Amino acid sequence: MSRLELKNLGKSYGKLKIVDGVDLALEEGEFVSLLGSSGCGKTTTLRMIAGFIEPTEGQITMDGKALSAPGAVLAPEHRGMSMIFQSYAIWPNMTVAENVGFGLVLRKLPSAEIKQRVGEILETVKLSPYAERYPAELSGGQQQRVALARAIVVRPKVLLLDEPLSNLDANLREEMRSEIRRLHDAFRITTVYVTHDQTEAMATSDRIAVMNAGRIEQVDPPAPFT
Repeated sequence: MSRLELKNLGKSYGKLKIVDGVDLALEEGEFVSLLGSSGCGKTTTLRMIAGFIEPTEGQITMDGKALSAPGAVLAPEHRGMSMIFQSYAIWPNMTVAENVGFGLVLRKLPSAEIKQRVGEILETVKLSPYAERYPAELSGGQQQRVALARAIVVRPKVLLLDEPLSNLDANLREEMRSEIRRLHDAFRITTVYVTHDQTEAMATSDRIAVMNAGRIEQVDPPAPFT
């Protein structure tokens, strides 16, 4: 059984079809990128997976359980997923440690466990020396690591990333795409990654789903550069 499956997934606004009959299955621990130009439907597909948008047709299932269908959408907070946005969405009034541990606090875990898990993930993303700093005191790459740590520390079944490197300069993008792949290899979280950057998709993905005009045109592993 696939960890995450999209079956004939579609989203329309009136007569305008944004996503049109998307079929895609991800195995547990797989990293799949949705690659395509602006307006191809990749972010709308990701937001339907997250539960932010109701599909017009089709179904989304996880571990065989229905998450989304027309008229029946499980709320995002009950999906066992984490999402990282382009803007990182980390809170400026919280320290790095407080940002990373926020999801664990919401889950009402014991304070000792929260401290332990936050400490472990900060060590993994190489942010332990910055635990008491605020986001304004961090570089763009460090803020991205905070967002990654916060998403991973709650141990989601699925990790969703919406063009997370688009706000970084070229050198940082290269560094962070390697970091994203390193963390995926360490935690093996099933991941859906949205990008318009072919190099980014090739460097991080187990498979790439190429989207155009709301449809998936091809799904394959990245070919080696020659």
